[in-house]
Amino acid sequence: MAQPQSTYFTYATVHGPITIRATKRGVAEIVFDQAKLEGTCAATDITNTAATQIQEYLAGKRRAFDVPMDAAGTAFQQTVWTEVCAVPYGETRTAAEIAEALDKPGSHRSVGTAIRQNKLAPIVPTHRIPVANATGKQAKILRALLALEQRYK
Repeated sequence: MAQPQSTYFTYATVHGPITIRATKRGVAEIVFDQAKLEGTCAATDITNTAATQIQEYLAGKRRAFDVPMDAAGTAFQQTVWTEVCAVPYGETRTAAEIAEALDKPGSHRSVGTAIRQNKLAPIVPTHRIPVANATGKQAKILRALLALEQRYK
């Protein structure tokens, strides 16, 4: 099956630019920076809605997202991301706890790999599954998202 046509657009936020890529089915990727992504550079209803909801989230006025998603991933990744979405705002879980909730004890490493493949933070809130030794820009962003939630909780 052919991948649906995608568009992307960069929006200004109080925390810097955010680029959102979407297909006709939903948001497919979020980058906390200005980026050239797959597809055509153009704002759409879906990217605009996602940007508005992310702005509200960053301002502490939104705790959950209802924008449609088009997350590309394996069946296992999709299952992990769905379980991660059930973690309450401002709370954390470990990869082992997610594995246990999926009735797959001992698969915490696979859960961690699925979490690292998430391209939809903060909509899929993998920042609620913190990794102790994570480094780099992405890790800094994820820690900031969790800190933001804990401040507004």
